[in-house]
Amino acid sequence: MENDTSSWINVPNCLTILRMLLIPVFLIAYDRLPEKRYISMCVFALASFTDCLDGYLARKNNQITSFGKLCDPLADKLMVLSILFCLASDGYLAPQKYAELNWVIMISMLVKEFIMMCGSMVMLQKGVVVQSNIFGKAATCLFVLGILLVFPWHGAQTVRSVGHVVIVVAAFTSLAALTSYVVSCVKKLNALKTN
Repeated sequence: MENDTSSWINVPNCLTILRMLLIPVFLIAYDRLPEKRYISMCVFALASFTDCLDGYLARKNNQITSFGKLCDPLADKLMVLSILFCLASDGYLAPQKYAELNWVIMISMLVKEFIMMCGSMVMLQKGVVVQSNIFGKAATCLFVLGILLVFPWHGAQTVRSVGHVVIVVAAFTSLAALTSYVVSCVKKLNALKTN
């Protein structure tokens, strides 16, 4: 249930803003400290933790707002896309013999998020906020797990291979989220037309 207060300033939303601010911190750490990648990984882990915490606090304290509904998934997408770009650039998203998959995954996720962003803007203009669904949440969790497994902070090839599989599953789950999102938007638009 959405909080009735007109103020969007609460702990969950502040955590969402913090997650957005951590994106440039991650990018700088990843680029400037290539020999200490555990630092950028810790920044990513912190951002992932704030994602879990803000959702929990918003539900527990009845602090669900339109700002949170819109910006929480946006912060997730920006963080994941930033990390995927870094990992794709360095060839970590896919096995070396399938190097082209790095950019296939990255570009497909970028296109998917662009479509969802455009759809969100159209729906928002009509006064409708479309929330993230179970597929979107599952894809985010899988991407976080996959990124942690393939991230260049260890030299265990077996762990990295498992991560490659998880990344591919996350990409397909993310595309399922897009399909579900489009169907939901069409239904809501049709409902608006009949009212």
